[in-house]
Amino acid sequence: MINSMTLSKKYSTLIIASLIVSVLALGISYQGSTAETLEFDPTKGAINDLQIQAVFHFTGFGNLSLETFSVFQQDSGFKKGEAVSFKLFGLAGLDKIGLYKLSDKTSQGRIGSVNDPLNNFDIDVRIIQNEQVLHEFKYKGCKIADYKVLTLFDADETYSGKTKFAIVDGFEFSCRGYEPATPLFDEIVLKIKKAHTTSTLELPPGVTWESYESFKSKGFEP
Repeated sequence: MINSMTLSKKYSTLIIASLIVSVLALGISYQGSTAETLEFDPTKGAINDLQIQAVFHFTGFGNLSLETFSVFQQDSGFKKGEAVSFKLFGLAGLDKIGLYKLSDKTSQGRIGSVNDPLNNFDIDVRIIQNEQVLHEFKYKGCKIADYKVLTLFDADETYSGKTKFAIVDGFEFSCRGYEPATPLFDEIVLKIKKAHTTSTLELPPGVTWESYESFKSKGFEP
């Protein structure tokens, strides 16, 4: 017989997950807190017009995309067998309100087992340039490991009013593993294969047959 308390806890977790996803989706569309209306646009703050996109996948509740993180920091997981963790930093805002609630529940120990959707979700982090994905990291089985609020300022320049204080969210995630991908590179190689010619005119911009042969010799074909 299933314990009524167990059922109650299970349904409570599902309700919380549903609310987090719904509120986060609402925050993204709220006109007062999108990148389009921020004084600082995080999607245009990096050199070389690079952009960070983080897509959260909650099983049974859909996908959530955030483009207001300005810093992506990999801490561990590159070496085989190493624990996987990374951090995302971005200006505090309504678009992250669902993550705030999720971090609160995690901090209070009110998240259930690893099978609960709030304690076992996937995250795709993409580095984008000109709407093309340069590098992608597909993290599996993630949870929030730490959360901190940081206030960044420029010493006396900020206190004197010449610059402004920046209140920043810092999220740390631990995951069971991740899979890197370079879709743009794979696309270029496939285009080269389909060309079936040594004509430079039929190659992607910036790619020569000499570079392609070099890629092949090093085992870089997808």
